[in-house]
Amino acid sequence: MISVCHHSQRKQLQTFDQKPSNEEVEKIITSFFALLQAGEIEKAHGLVEHAYNDWEESIHLVWEDHHLIHESVDDSSFEGRAWINDRAWLKDLTIKDSMEWINEDYVWADLIYRGKASGYIAEFSVQKGDDGYFVQRMIFKMA
Repeated sequence: MISVCHHSQRKQLQTFDQKPSNEEVEKIITSFFALLQAGEIEKAHGLVEHAYNDWEESIHLVWEDHHLIHESVDDSSFEGRAWINDRAWLKDLTIKDSMEWINEDYVWADLIYRGKASGYIAEFSVQKGDDGYFVQRMIFKMA
C-alpha cells in the first residue's frame, strides 16, 4: 500500500524548469499547510519531496507538542494512531503569514497552533533533481 500511495503522491509534486522564485516556493509551502489544516495528510505529503523518511513520525511529533498540551487521549503513542485517526486537531495548525529565507535555498515557516506561535518551524529547501527544481521538506523542529 505504501508504494501505491507513494506513486500517486508523486503526481502532485510540482517541478520547475528554472529555479522557482521565493514567491513560488512560498505558495507551495502555504498550499502544503492548507492541505494539512484540511486533514489531507497524504496530499500534503505528496505536494513536496521529503529529505527524510520520517513523515508520519514528524506529524506525530507536531501532534504531541501542539495538541497534547491542550487535550488528552487514551493512547498518545505513535502506535495508538490517535494523531492520524482523528485529524480534527489539524484545523488549528497553520503558519505565520511571512516566511524567513535563511539563504537562497532554505526557508522557514513558523508554525501557529490555535492562533499562537508554537516555537516550531518547518524547514523547506529548493533542490534540483533530474526533472527540474522542486521544494523539499527538511524537518519540523523547535526554532
